[in-house]
Amino acid sequence: MKLCITAAGNTLSAPTDSAFGRAPWFMFVDTDSGAAEALVNSSADAVQGAGIAAAQLMAEHKVEAVLTGRLGPKAQAALAAAGIAMHEGLGRCTVAEALAQFRAGQYSAAGAGSAAGAAVSAASAGQGPGRGMGGGRGQGCGKCGGGRGRR
Repeated sequence: MKLCITAAGNTLSAPTDSAFGRAPWFMFVDTDSGAAEALVNSSADAVQGAGIAAAQLMAEHKVEAVLTGRLGPKAQAALAAAGIAMHEGLGRCTVAEALAQFRAGQYSAAGAGSAAGAAVSAASAGQGPGRGMGGGRGQGCGKCGGGRGRR
C-alpha cells in the first residue's frame, strides 16, 4: 500500500509532523517494501486551502492512505472523495517509527474509514441532514436584514 506520512524532513529518520496540510514534507512509503520517496509540500505556506491542496496532491500521487496527527474537515472531505483512507493520532516520533507503528496496527482509521467518521465526512461535504442553526444562532446585528440583533 502507498502510505503518506506527514514529516518535518525528507528522510525516514526525520521527525513526523502532526499537521496534514501544513506539514513541510510528505513521505510516500510503500508499506510492503519500505521504499520511500519525499515530496516537499508546496502548499504548506498557503494563506488558505492547504489541506484541500494537500489532499489533491495525495490523489495525484495515487496515495492509498494518509497517516498524520490531525485532519481538518475540508481535508477529510477531499480525501474521502478521493477514496483515500485516513489515520490520525500521529505523535512525536520519526517517520520510520511511525511506519513500524502503522504496520503493527496502532493507528485506527479516521474520517470516512469509520462509521462515525462517515457521518462527519458526509456532513462536512455538504451532504448532512441540514437541521443545524449555524454558529450564529440567528442573532445577527440587525443591520444586514437578518437576525434579531440590537440596533
